[in-house]
Amino acid sequence: MRTKPIVSSDKVSEKFFEKGYLDAIPILAQDEARGIWAEVSNSLELDGPKRFKTHLLLPVLDDVVKNPDIIHVVCSVLGTEDVLVWSSDWCIKKAHSSGFYSWHQDSTYAGMTMPEKAVTVWLALTPSTPASGCLRVVPGSHKWGQFEHELKASNDNMLSRGQHIVIDEKITDFTNEAVDLRLQPGEMSLHSFRSIHASGPNQTDYPRIGFAIRYCAADLQRESRITEKESAILVSGIEPENCSFIMESAPNQAMGVEEVLEWKQAVDRENKNYFQDNPVRQAYHR
Repeated sequence: MRTKPIVSSDKVSEKFFEKGYLDAIPILAQDEARGIWAEVSNSLELDGPKRFKTHLLLPVLDDVVKNPDIIHVVCSVLGTEDVLVWSSDWCIKKAHSSGFYSWHQDSTYAGMTMPEKAVTVWLALTPSTPASGCLRVVPGSHKWGQFEHELKASNDNMLSRGQHIVIDEKITDFTNEAVDLRLQPGEMSLHSFRSIHASGPNQTDYPRIGFAIRYCAADLQRESRITEKESAILVSGIEPENCSFIMESAPNQAMGVEEVLEWKQAVDRENKNYFQDNPVRQAYHR
């Protein structure tokens, strides 16, 4: 059993506001991380839409998104105790695979009026290194505002819209400005929805497995183009009166009838907004 890390809220907030990301924060013991992946991979088929919001299907993942160490860091950087999990997804690159994520910002198609009120936690369940295609982030880019993105279809681009950041009408490469977020199993990184990031292919003999959790302040509002009211689960604090999300229920059993129904309704709501204006794909990348 690992010793719980003592993470200073002030130091966490200072680094995050300066760089737009945090990295290599220990959350789980390595054997615990491996055990979670074993349970998930034996329970779920994680392709297409099935890789999204699976914390609604398995109690073990509900425990992950509510992990006190993760919540402590998220509350510190968001500056509030009232926090929701908006979504989650599996970022899986098979061994010796060519899949990549192009340079992008999570805020681009999220439909959030204040993207600074949302962050992505990336929890490694296998080693995430430059060779296996770890996350790469441009320090300070969360302060640069929202960039235009161009939609470009590619079988290897694992983003469902195939989006790339465009500056002066040219797709932009940030490789020389980025840093690698190297993670061992059980460690997490965290980045702002405005942070510019990408990741390359997996050139190793093992799969690169990451569980991305999208947290937001409970009072975050959606843009007017969001026509379908989506759902989220409260993981800290209280639900505000003006909450723009339908409240979800935690799973009581793995893949139960009620759990599967809740998950399907939640994913359907999310899909209606995400793909309503997507000319590249009408379904998630598989």
